[in-house]
Amino acid sequence: MHIIATDDEQSALNVLMGAISEAVPLATVHGFRNPLEALELMKETKCEIAFLDIQMREMSGIVLARKLKEIYPKVNIVFVTGYSQYANEAFALHASGYVYKPVTPDKILIEMENLRNPVKWKDTGIFVNTFGNFELIVNGEEVSFGRAKSKEMLAYLVDKQGKAATRKELASVLFERGDYSRAMQDYLSKIVKELVDVLERVGAEKILKRGLNSYAVDVDAFFCDYYEYEKENVTPDELNRFQGEYMKQYSWAEVTLAKLYWKKELMK
Repeated sequence: MHIIATDDEQSALNVLMGAISEAVPLATVHGFRNPLEALELMKETKCEIAFLDIQMREMSGIVLARKLKEIYPKVNIVFVTGYSQYANEAFALHASGYVYKPVTPDKILIEMENLRNPVKWKDTGIFVNTFGNFELIVNGEEVSFGRAKSKEMLAYLVDKQGKAATRKELASVLFERGDYSRAMQDYLSKIVKELVDVLERVGAEKILKRGLNSYAVDVDAFFCDYYEYEKENVTPDELNRFQGEYMKQYSWAEVTLAKLYWKKELMK
């Protein structure tokens, strides 16, 4: 996540950036005393949130907010000020929030919890790596699976980006066979149980959603390199994470691999 912070006074900017970094440690905070530089960044990197001091000499925060929203309409604007007389103008701009000085991490957190256009900003401690081999990492540790097919089932659900897969679809992918025999159903049940047990063991059970004879992943419950790459406002760093390999241990992943290549070519 990328956050813009602006204030034309260096000491105030330092306080604002420090409060944001403490409240949202996973974010990349871009601080500017010059509003024009903030606009240039937004043209290159679509930042989800902008904390803007209203009273700046070169360009007011109100004017800067309008220009930022012209570039990226979904940006969450949070005005930072020591005065209340600008509230009506802020509301007219459909601002996300308002922070009164002195800025503190607690005040930043309140605004982060109530964004007009919500973004994923909390660290769940669960990371799914898809570029290269597929791996599930929880709290920095790679998770091991007793059955390779249980791991592959999770990989396939991640590839579907939250869309549900029926048991019959899973069986077809995992076993590469068209029939859905009783023996295959029983084996699939063992694979599902193993996956559920592993996720519960490492405290990651929330990433799996179970329906009536179907399964999906909760895309908001974990961080995934593939999902970041697919965002509309992907950054150059996120784009460069893809180096031509995607879940390379699974042949069915080649369809998504081709799509990833295509996006990288378009972004050049």
